[in-house]
Amino acid sequence: MLFFFGVPCSLFCFFNLMLLIHSLSFNLTVSLDGSGNFKRISDAIAAAPNNSNTRFYIHVAPGTYHETLQIPRLKKFIALVGDDPFTTIIIDNRSNGTGFKTNNSATLTVQGDNFMAESLTFENSAGPQNNQAVAVFDKANHTAYYKCRFLSFQDTLYVNGKPQFFKESDIYGSVDFICGYGQVMFQDCNIYARMPINSITVTAQSKYILRSVSGFSFQNCTVTVSREISSNKQNVKVFLGRPWKQYSKVVFMESFLDDVVASEGWVEWIGVPVNNLFYGEFNNCGPGADVSKRVNWTSYHLLDKESALRFTVDNFVNGSEWLPETGIPFRRGLHS
Repeated sequence: MLFFFGVPCSLFCFFNLMLLIHSLSFNLTVSLDGSGNFKRISDAIAAAPNNSNTRFYIHVAPGTYHETLQIPRLKKFIALVGDDPFTTIIIDNRSNGTGFKTNNSATLTVQGDNFMAESLTFENSAGPQNNQAVAVFDKANHTAYYKCRFLSFQDTLYVNGKPQFFKESDIYGSVDFICGYGQVMFQDCNIYARMPINSITVTAQSKYILRSVSGFSFQNCTVTVSREISSNKQNVKVFLGRPWKQYSKVVFMESFLDDVVASEGWVEWIGVPVNNLFYGEFNNCGPGADVSKRVNWTSYHLLDKESALRFTVDNFVNGSEWLPETGIPFRRGLHS
């Protein structure tokens, strides 16, 4: 069930909600043609108030913005809102291959808490030959993304904040392309493997402290390949994750796993023990959801309903406490 400001939201309410979001009164507008307040998104961010405790909305008009964006710690409650992620693109090409550390390669770096983005594409165009090339590096708390697209190859989405929420978004990559230490919920997202290499890994979660709340939860997501390699599916093998650190925690539940998902499901990271991590699945479907040949690690779990509830929006990221302010619809619990 969807909730808006804590109230159950019917289908009718949902469409009204979308109208409400797109009829917001924006504080600033960015437009490449000069019709807005600024031509550069970074200038609009700089003009936003420091340490705000109310939402500051920046409308990003359609266009391709070649910028490296920073949301500093003092810039809290900023929202970047586009009209359509296919027509509003923020792109850069920093990478390890061109001399940047992974942390510094991101097209967007978020440090300001309560950041929000809607209907935007964040892309790092460095290409697979340049290794780590981050589209978004988010190390802030209570951040949310709705109807966004994230494009790169290695380390596309680097998430280190707690908690964070991704809704109805598309994430493209090939090597560890959802990675980091964050406490993150992905709901109704599409995960696209996009490079025909022998082994594609979706997640590299880096929980390294046993009692930390760090972990990734995927609910009602789809794991498949991008259109560019769909004709070569038979040669693609996708693993749901490998442990960057020894307490890595990842759960896929109520999701569609295409036939590209390896029968083992998960794979080791050389030098990282697998006995202390937590990988789990619950009620997935699709040709890649057959668990009969999954890894036989004691740290891999087929979850029952009670265990799966621990990884829902309410229980895993305390969503009902902070998501209503964003206006983004969310499902508090399991489908059934």
